Amino acid sequence: MTKSETLAEIFKLLSVDARVRILQLLKQRSLCVTELTSQLGMTLPATSQHLRLLRNAGILKTQKRGFFVYYHLDKKNLSLLKKAASELLSIG
Repeated sequence: MTKSETLAEIFKLLSVDARVRILQLLKQRSLCVTELTSQLGMTLPATSQHLRLLRNAGILKTQKRGFFVYYHLDKKNLSLLKKAASELLSIG
């Protein structure tokens, strides 16, 4: 996949309000799906689907703690995406 195709896929993925809200919550701290579901006011299956898509895109990582899986931002991949988006959107 080319750099432009990757960026287009990420922008498409982030065009959904619920996914942007998930990222905003996870910027603060790691959360499990039940905590995210409660804070977002969404159903568990809907939240899980959004988390799966974000994880598959390399935006999120998971960590198993006991019976729970906690989600957090993949800072390395987000840094690369930020750089690519910045290059695309820079003027001059």
